[in-house]
Parts: sequence; structure tokens; C-alpha cells
Amino acid sequence: MHTARTRGARAAVAGLVALATAAAGVALGSAAQAAPGDPTGGTLQWGFRESFRNYVGRQTAAMPPIGALPVGQRITLVAPAQFDTAGTPAFPESASSPNETLPYTLPVTGGSVTSADDLTVATSGGAVFAFPSHAFTVTVKDVEIRVVAGVASVVGDLSVVIPENNLGYQAGTYGGDDVTLGQVADVDVTLSASEVTVTGTGVTLTAAGAAALQDFLQEGAALDDFTVTAQRDAAAPAFEPRIELSQTAGFDPEGSTTVTVRGTGFDPAANVNTAGRPPVAAGAPSGVYVTFGRFADVWRPSAGAGSSARPVTSQKWAIPEPSYTQVGTDYPTQAPNLVVLGADGSFTAELTVTRAAAATGTYGVYVYAAGGAAANAAHELFVPVLFDGDLEVDVTVPEAPVEPEPGAFTWTVAGDGAVSLGTAVAGEAGFTATGALPAITVKDTRPASTGWSITGRTGTFATADGRATFSGSRLAWTPGVSGAVAAAGPALTPSASGGLASGSTLASAPAGTPSGEVTVQAALTLGLPLDTAAGSYTGVLTLTAVG
Repeated sequence: MHTARTRGARAAVAGLVALATAAAGVALGSAAQAAPGDPTGGTLQWGFRESFRNYVGRQTAAMPPIGALPVGQRITLVAPAQFDTAGTPAFPESASSPNETLPYTLPVTGGSVTSADDLTVATSGGAVFAFPSHAFTVTVKDVEIRVVAGVASVVGDLSVVIPENNLGYQAGTYGGDDVTLGQVADVDVTLSASEVTVTGTGVTLTAAGAAALQDFLQEGAALDDFTVTAQRDAAAPAFEPRIELSQTAGFDPEGSTTVTVRGTGFDPAANVNTAGRPPVAAGAPSGVYVTFGRFADVWRPSAGAGSSARPVTSQKWAIPEPSYTQVGTDYPTQAPNLVVLGADGSFTAELTVTRAAAATGTYGVYVYAAGGAAANAAHELFVPVLFDGDLEVDVTVPEAPVEPEPGAFTWTVAGDGAVSLGTAVAGEAGFTATGALPAITVKDTRPASTGWSITGRTGTFATADGRATFSGSRLAWTPGVSGAVAAAGPALTPSASGGLASGSTLASAPAGTPSGEVTVQAALTLGLPLDTAAGSYTGVLTLTAVG
């Protein structure tokens, strides 16, 4: 439902909460967390509105008896924002340096990137516009550039302070946090592994922004275009150790053959010399030994096998920097046996394959953590080699059958998986809307229950066109449980930062809980500031059951 906004009366806001549910024991959602590829630094170049900067910065229309503020006090910055000195030329009337009417550069502080059509880049700092003779002080700060389903918007904290005056303006403080200030007609997103750039043109003031500004500016007024360039958090390399041999069979039992071993996926920061054993410096990474020999069936250090289980015929040492240089310099006799373990986890080594005169075990290339480091099972690899006359025997071992555990843990949600909060009601403190989760039936018939929990979390609410949003922190609940085998989670209240945005427990039962059935319910409360843009919003409440 949509109710048009009118001057002097706030519009109703309709809300819909969709429930994401699935079979028992499957976690369907988790609290938001930083991920590789998210913004970590950079700058936003923006100036709110050029004509507004000139209007406040020049104050040529200042009225007596107050008059114009001194130069340097008209537009000031909220740290860590800076004036963009390359933005526009200074004007002669201003002696301030830099010129107060310049746009700003705001440092990027974080955000998230899912795709070019779904991202947020957050910044800090802002600007304060003071014009006492026109009865206002406006602060714009902590701006975010949001792209939802390919539609961009400018969101920020906006404060408008109007003192007592004889100009007909109602004194008070207006605005709020996370106000959708601008809607963007055209957005261009450039996405790479290391950087994201978002350019917005045709930016205009939203109804929410105009209302927060008390119509000093009208809805649809042109705002400045923007460009934000942010560095992205580099994805951590996935270290999955592997070795590959240039030859694995057909070796001459009476001679010797050089085989090339190529390793990949070995974490160069692993295998730290905690024992302080030379030649690697204490606390430095010592890499892995790359060996050929006829090792015992139980040879792995992580299995407790001693060095006698690993009789080495040929050996190289794959070692990362700076240990590679340190060992080769301090112990030059080691240098011929060293190969570099690269930052990407790769190495290449050559070994001599020859049959031992007297030994028992299995011939092969073996890799394991080098001296001074604790045993590292992930770096213990083995590839057998066959001499002429050896026979290879293959067998496939299937997974062992799993005996089903008696009893089961199940949970079901009544209804069609949707909750309507109806139309929000405006009050002095803001909009409110209420509703209730559908009843959730939890059955745990396991004789030795490991316990269970159901948690919930909400993401951003948005209108269908994505032009207006508000945080999931505005939704809260008061859980309730019928039955003695479980406890309800804590009651929450809507807020600018809190509510269900960070996730909360709906109900839980500890390990050892007796078999039984409970019904879980929750009253829902939505609280919004009065400057929330009118519209029909939809959000997702993700329920996660673990049991």
C-alpha cells in the first residue's frame, strides 16, 4: 500500500517481511561479516549541491541584523572529510583557504560488494552548512553509495537545526540517520578484483531528503554527481597442497633417474620454526622437505612416526623467503639443496630416483613440514613410484554406511511463509508497525539430544524499485515459547543500529534436553523515523535452525 506524502502529515509506510525457511538442521543464514572483495579504502568525490554550497558559502543574501557569518565559518568540515581543491575554482569574495564552496573528498570506510548490481560503499566525514540569518544549520555526513538491483541511491546522516526565528520557520531539529538523500538516474559501476568504481549522474533530491530539509530544497532538486573509487580486500589464496611428478612409473631398477616434482598450494607462512632449531631463524617459516625414499607404512610425523620411518635417498628443501636467503647465506653448504617456495605456494624440485639396496616400505616422493616446525598433516603428501617389474594394485573404498540416529529434530513454520506488518502508524517519535511470526513447531525426539537453536536476522528493507531503503535494525521481536523444554531468546527493540540486523536467538534448548515438542512465537515491532520515504517495503527475515 502507498500513501502519498503531504506537507504537515507524514505518510504511512507499509511493510512486508518474508520468511526464509527450510528443512530441520540446515542453517539458512548467518550474521553478516566482512568478506574478501569488500571495500577497504578509497575516496568519494561529492559536494551535496553546488548551488547550495555557493548560496551558503557566499551568503550574499544575508539579512540584518545577523548578517553573514565570517569567512571560514560558513561551511566547515566534519573530519576526516577534506575539501576537493581540484573540484572548482575559488571565488574572489572568499579569503578562506581552501575555498569553502569546494566539494569534498570523503574517505571510504567499508561496505560490501556482491556484484556490480548489488553493493554498498560507506564513507565517513561530511560538511556543516551554517546560515544563521536564514535560520538554519545543515549537516550532511557519513554518506553511503548503495546499488540495489542495479538502481543507485545516496544515503547519509542529515541534521537540520532551525533556531527560534521571525522568518516563519518552525524551530527544532529535523532529519535523521540513514536518510535516502538522492536517487540516481544513471549509474556506471566498474568492478575488478582489486577495485570498484561507481559514478552517478542525474542525482536528484528524494522526498525523504526534501522533508528532512524542511523543504529548503524541493523534491527533485538537482544534487551533485559523484564518483567513488574504493580498493577491495584481496581474496585470500586458497592453499590446497598438491604435488605432481614428471614420471611415476617405468624407472630402471638398476640405474638412477631425475624426476621433477612440482608443488602447488603450500602455505608459505605455515610450518614456523617454533623449536628454534638451526638453520632457520627461530619464529621464521621453514617450508617443507621434498624427498624420495622407501618409507615405512606409518611415516607421517603427525601420526607420531619418528625419523627412522623416513629413510631419505634424495632430498630438496622448499623454503620461503626470507628463510631461503637467510639459510643460503648463513649455511652455504645447504644452498644446493634449497628451492624457493613462492608466495603463491608453489615450488619446483628435482630428485634422484634410485632403488635402495636394503630397505623395507614403499618407494615414493614424500613431502612433510621441515625442521623446527610442528607436524602439519595438511603438508604431508605421498606419491608412489614404480620400478620396472612392479605391479600397481587399485581398489576403491566406498563411504561406510551410516546408521541413522533414532529419533529426529524437526521444525515447521505455519502458514505460507510471509508476514504482513500492515500500514505503519505515525506518532510523535516516528512510525510504528506490529505483527507476529507464524507459529513455529519444534519437535526433538532424539534420545540423546545435542540441543538446538533457532536464530533470526533481517537485511535491508527496500521498495520494489530499490530507490528507498531502511536498515533491518528497525525490526525487532519479543520471542515466546510454550513448553518446558526450551527457552525464549531475548526481547529486542528497533533502533538505528541494533534490532534484528545483527541476528538474535528466537529460542533454544541445551544438550540433554528431554524429548518433546514446543511452539515458538514472536511479536514483531517495526520502528522508523518520521523522515522515512513513503512506499511499500519488503525485507527478508532469515531463520536459521541448528539441531
